[in-house]
Amino acid sequence: MRSEPPVGDDLQRMLVSMKQNVLERAEPRKRRGRRTGVAIAVVALLAVGAAGGGVALGLIPTTPEAAPVSTPSPTEPARTITPSSAPVLITPTPTPTPTPTAPPYSATDWSTWTITADGAGPATLGSATGADDAALREGLTPAPPLVDDTGTVIYQWGCANPNARIWERSDGTVVEIVGDGVVQTVVISGASDSSVTQPEVGPKTLAGVGLGSTLDEIRAAYPNVVQTRTDPVGGTADTFWAVPDGGRFIVFQIPAVGTSVSRVYVGATDEPAYDYCS
Repeated sequence: MRSEPPVGDDLQRMLVSMKQNVLERAEPRKRRGRRTGVAIAVVALLAVGAAGGGVALGLIPTTPEAAPVSTPSPTEPARTITPSSAPVLITPTPTPTPTPTAPPYSATDWSTWTITADGAGPATLGSATGADDAALREGLTPAPPLVDDTGTVIYQWGCANPNARIWERSDGTVVEIVGDGVVQTVVISGASDSSVTQPEVGPKTLAGVGLGSTLDEIRAAYPNVVQTRTDPVGGTADTFWAVPDGGRFIVFQIPAVGTSVSRVYVGATDEPAYDYCS
């Protein structure tokens, strides 16, 4: 079995050891000439050098030693963050606030009518003028036309305003539909604008405010209500209280001589006309 030849420091130590062995075995006197020859040979070997000396003596194989193969140290692979390893952020979906809707109504039952920013009962803002007549006629009667002294009809709907249509109930309450081609304002009026007490049963808002409600009840139901105007009537003043609702307004009118709502307006303005028929 072949073994690897000594190199470097190992070779130097081997040569020194050989030299000492040779010198120790040489007899000081009897073999003087031979020892001198061996010493010369050893000195020559040392002079040749590590690799050359080994080859010259024939003690070291002449096969060159292969250079060590460097093995690259393993490197840690780069970490790649994939969408699956990224943190997942969950955004809660806000719960939409339900929009109140008016309950069903009966045209013949005044108490089932609901006042909203879209109208009251069958009277609907934005509808074509006259489109609601059939439904209104089920529970109300068109106001009698205005006539002159000769009996000639001046205004068909009992109003000087040709764009106003007046509907009456048997208890004296009135519904006014105002608009030129399209309904723009709906007015619910009590039997008398100056009455102190209004009917408790009648069209109400979703918050339960309508004819007969007091100012305190309005403020409790609508904290955002604003007084928009006053109208003097015979030295006194009616007050108007507006509630904004999606670009439209529900306005409550309280007469100066009373304490409860006598008229309710629904339309695009917070300052409705005191009288749409004049």
